[in-house]
Amino acid sequence: MTISFWLNEKSQEKSLRKCDLAVIGAGLTGASTAYFARRLKPDLDIIVVDGGRVAGGASGRNAGFVLRGISRYYDNCIKQYGRAKARQIYQFGEENQALVKEFMAGHGVSLDYVGSGSYILASSIEELEELLASAELMKEDGFALKFHRQDPLDRGFYGAIENTDDFGIDPVKLVKALLAASEAQVFEQETVLHLECDGRVNLYTSSGAIEAEAVVLANNAFMPLLLKELLPHIKPVRGQMLATAPLRKRLLDRVCYANYGFEYFRQLQDLRLLVGGSRQHFAKEEEGWGEMITAPLQEVLEHYIKEYFPEAAGVPIEYRWSGTMAFTNDGLPLLGRWLGEDAEGVYLAGACNGHGLGLAMTLGRLVTEIIYKGSGCDIFDCNRLRSSGVKMERGQLISGP
Repeated sequence: MTISFWLNEKSQEKSLRKCDLAVIGAGLTGASTAYFARRLKPDLDIIVVDGGRVAGGASGRNAGFVLRGISRYYDNCIKQYGRAKARQIYQFGEENQALVKEFMAGHGVSLDYVGSGSYILASSIEELEELLASAELMKEDGFALKFHRQDPLDRGFYGAIENTDDFGIDPVKLVKALLAASEAQVFEQETVLHLECDGRVNLYTSSGAIEAEAVVLANNAFMPLLLKELLPHIKPVRGQMLATAPLRKRLLDRVCYANYGFEYFRQLQDLRLLVGGSRQHFAKEEEGWGEMITAPLQEVLEHYIKEYFPEAAGVPIEYRWSGTMAFTNDGLPLLGRWLGEDAEGVYLAGACNGHGLGLAMTLGRLVTEIIYKGSGCDIFDCNRLRSSGVKMERGQLISGP
């Protein structure tokens, strides 16, 4: 968030709160950070602050997919990052899935869990060939999966990878449960306008100020509005979705990801059909921080339903929404202590390129270990941006649920 000359009041005079750890962003990454910080350091004074509602951003505006991996298929990961790093990235996702399940079991929450796996569906012969190459490489590297040479849904796809350990959840329930378990002080509808570092980190908010020993920026696409050095490296992109009224019968028993992740769909427990994506048709229009829906893209999603789910063609659309995601130039999230100017005590965790549910709990765990145990995580080290010299290109095609 920016602050103008006219609004730059010294908020300390209004209200000053002190804490050990301040987390900006009450989404899944922020809630996970608070939760693991509490487990690691039970006596910490933790504040979580958000300009909106708990899980009101991308964490509560997605499809609820907890997938292994990232938006790039495994063969492409190897080409871009090398085989060892690609394996680490997918293992990172498996660890995240284990953390979600461990939390559910340990805290007695169901989160509307649907554990029947996922289909990664090919929408063309070319994509099927890439899925086959990825499947063979993943099996060589010890990852469990099944490969389908024909469409397992019989709906016009060309084949699929079946990931048996992927699952779906209610993401808002997860965020709220994590925050409750963290016992952090949570302040909603309190926008952080500005931050300054002077020994401790001072956050100036819409209603006062927060002074903290350490601050974690877990506000995803909105990180660059507080840390201007990130502006060339993070692209905010809107993802749009819709949900029908409940159908008469079940058509899907698992979460589905198709066309390189540009379309994704699932059927909820009450039989609603949820469909999202298709932003590749409107790449430039879907950039930016505004959470809105647009008629042309929503029409494409409705056409997608008619093409692949004719049983739902006449069912009313009861929900339409969007969420703002953060994409980095190399397709990987940001994690660690930021070494930029005037940023002592500032840490980053986020920018998950549309796969936040598949990465966020592990990011939250690792950032707390970086702060309080001096651990490292080279795989997603945020300071790679400072030496890369690569800037985000406008209109770059990016995918993910």
